[in-house]
Amino acid sequence: MPDRAYPRLEGFERLAISDGLTIDAARWQQAHDYHRQRQNFQYQALYESGIVYGLGVAPLLNQPDGRLLQVQPGVAIDVEGNPIIIPAPEEFRITSEATEGQPLLVHLVVNYVDPTYLRRTAVTQTVQETFRIVEKLHLEPRDVEICRILLLPDPQGIRSPINVFHPTTNELDFRSRRSPRPYSPLAIQVGQVTSDQAVDTKRNLLGLVRSLDGLYPSLKAQPTVQTFSASGLAWEPLSNCQLLHIPYRVLLALSNPALQRLKDYLAEGRVLLAVVDFAEAELLELLDIGRELRAGLAEAERDRELFEQLGTQIQAEITENLNAIAERQAQIEQSLAAIAPTLGISLADSGALDQDHPLCWQPFTFSQLPTCLGHPVFVKNWQGLVLMVGDLSHCWGPATLLDLPRDVVRSAQEWGINLLHFAAQRCQWAQDMQPVSTSVATTSASTSDSLQQRTQFLQEPAT
Repeated sequence: MPDRAYPRLEGFERLAISDGLTIDAARWQQAHDYHRQRQNFQYQALYESGIVYGLGVAPLLNQPDGRLLQVQPGVAIDVEGNPIIIPAPEEFRITSEATEGQPLLVHLVVNYVDPTYLRRTAVTQTVQETFRIVEKLHLEPRDVEICRILLLPDPQGIRSPINVFHPTTNELDFRSRRSPRPYSPLAIQVGQVTSDQAVDTKRNLLGLVRSLDGLYPSLKAQPTVQTFSASGLAWEPLSNCQLLHIPYRVLLALSNPALQRLKDYLAEGRVLLAVVDFAEAELLELLDIGRELRAGLAEAERDRELFEQLGTQIQAEITENLNAIAERQAQIEQSLAAIAPTLGISLADSGALDQDHPLCWQPFTFSQLPTCLGHPVFVKNWQGLVLMVGDLSHCWGPATLLDLPRDVVRSAQEWGINLLHFAAQRCQWAQDMQPVSTSVATTSASTSDSLQQRTQFLQEPAT
């Protein structure tokens, strides 16, 4: 999906009406353009482009090369609010060709065509707004995608998919078709840091990103997860990523230049999620023992005689178990303290989450954090650093969803969305508090996509 095209940072000028004003063609056109620009501005500010209805795509049979498609009648609206109306079926031939062994992704799009910029052979009282069907390798903001095809050399040509949810090469792919809807006020790009010793969590993070459409569409995430290597973190660009997932042991082993890069990353308002699972933290056995002790105490409480015999002993063992867990958590935080100054993070406060913390209530309310492997995760937060003990991402990925109760999966997804919202909101507010030079603001006001350029300027890493 192309980047959003923001409305221009340029005020509107309208015709000054007064008695005796002569109305000629130029002034009438000026008044007409003003209202049209206002309409386009409003749509561009509030809504996404998309297909209103129709605009299906079907391969036409009995063609020599199998590349002739039929675009069906329908209506779409582009990013500026211009209607795209195709009143009758249109034939279109795909001309792009993939080289042997190298697949080529082709996007079939429709565009609005302003008749003002078309060559007219005769002067008429009205002009017809029209459309254009185009195949592209890269999408632009004004494109409305109706289909995409992953091309490979094939004598059978382009065909309808056997499974519409999982099309293969040379099959019509409708999965990226969009309908018009309000723009999300927040957007986020998720990334991960990997190493030879760390497990790739990309599928799990993608599972969380995909849950946004159904659970919280007010937050929009890019449908990909950026991947950075631990060895190259010192020079790889991180500015487009608002939330970065990193295994805890990888964070502790980073070189000083990489830590300095993460310091700049955090200073820009972005969020670093450091994760350690229960087994790696040497907590899983302690947590399992604690669960068994609490179950034994509950059983003893149902039998007065048994409780009198064992109750005090079990309670003492539970207290000892809790102390051991707290001690192990303190050791994890102590190891973090060694690199915190390099990251520009202060660990002076406990980092504990209270009920007013955004991770506990925005947009979903939690009185207790979700569970992983049957135990609640531990989460602490210092500025832009979030430490999570218990890898909740295991509950986000498709590989484990069928093995977990639905309420466990939903709880994990909702808290994950809280994390995405926290990262997106923190980054946006931090950027909105940065001054913009007068020269940049003046230059951007004369461009067609000035607000987007301003946003990208603020996201550039400090030098």
